[in-house]
Amino acid sequence: MREPLKRGGHPLGPGILAAGGLLAVLLWSMSAQSPAQAAAPPQAATPTEEGIAEEVPIESNQACLECHTQPDQTMMLANGETLYVTLDAAQFASSVHGAEAVVCRDCHTDITAYPHRPLEAQSLRQVTAANSQICQECHEGEAARQMDSIHAELRAEGNEDAAVCADCHNPHYQVKVEPRARIPVTCGRCHSGIEQEYRLSAHGAPVYTDEHADSPLCIDCHGVHTIQDPTTAQFLARSPQLCARCHADPERMAPYSLNTDVLTTYVADFHGTTTTLFARQTPDQLPNTPLCIDCHGIHNIQPVDSAESAVIKENLLATCQKCHPNASQNFSGAWLSHYTPSPEHNPLVYYVGLFYRMFVPVTVAGMSVYVASDIGRQLIRRRQAARRKGGK
Repeated sequence: MREPLKRGGHPLGPGILAAGGLLAVLLWSMSAQSPAQAAAPPQAATPTEEGIAEEVPIESNQACLECHTQPDQTMMLANGETLYVTLDAAQFASSVHGAEAVVCRDCHTDITAYPHRPLEAQSLRQVTAANSQICQECHEGEAARQMDSIHAELRAEGNEDAAVCADCHNPHYQVKVEPRARIPVTCGRCHSGIEQEYRLSAHGAPVYTDEHADSPLCIDCHGVHTIQDPTTAQFLARSPQLCARCHADPERMAPYSLNTDVLTTYVADFHGTTTTLFARQTPDQLPNTPLCIDCHGIHNIQPVDSAESAVIKENLLATCQKCHPNASQNFSGAWLSHYTPSPEHNPLVYYVGLFYRMFVPVTVAGMSVYVASDIGRQLIRRRQAARRKGGK
């Protein structure tokens, strides 16, 4: 008779447990190596020279793309920042440089072999600035104009965050014709608060929804490469003419039914006249008279029929009180809203003006006739008196 099993298991139990453990370890190791379970860490863009017998010359773009199109390639910089150096080959091919068959070595002149020499740049910012210096080799005119800009001026003063070429133009993906909505987004990388205001403004809102909208972009007011400091006296003094480039153009304003007398009425009234005289007499001093931007806003300009507009009737008094704190409702109510008086706009002023345009000439003409006739009569009397006296 077979002995009953004792508590503690079968005599083969330890062997079964050992085999099961070994199988579990093998299965775990296989699953750990599966790419579906764990992604490989980013690889270094340029491996160390250990194990490489000699440098390999780089003779074509294809040699560059074989490495730099591999995903998640990075390079550690001296300050600990990570430079991402993977390139999208399709995007590069559709870029302006790719279309013009620009060779990698045309820009990366210091990279002639593999492995590459260590970068001299210590940070991502220095990498961008160093790469931007290369642009002037082909884009000499643009580079020269950019040197006259506020960006170059700030960099000369030591502000490393001021924009350089590569901040606005991605050298690998830059297209020849930018979509309109991408231009304010590009500026917004540095000027994010302003871009948000512009996005919600009368000028900006159409740009983001319709690429054919003719609303002004950042570059229409500030320029492209010769961007000037918008806080200077010279920029502010000419800002009314800047606005008038669009708002005094009948053809451009016709689709929006906007008044085009804005500049002529502004220059003719007290605000515009004093601004013009001030700019002529003291061109280096900041204007102390109202400009377009003081009433309408700058980047946050709203449509004239919007409840948030600073110049609609309901909000106009508060706008006037920024300069005229004691102004009453009658003060803002007298404003003609840049319209030349006509039967449609400000008819009372128009007809009073028409009356005076007729009354004054008629009055002056009548008085002139009266004075001339009186002088003639006096001369006649004197002659008659002289004859009578001579006859005696």
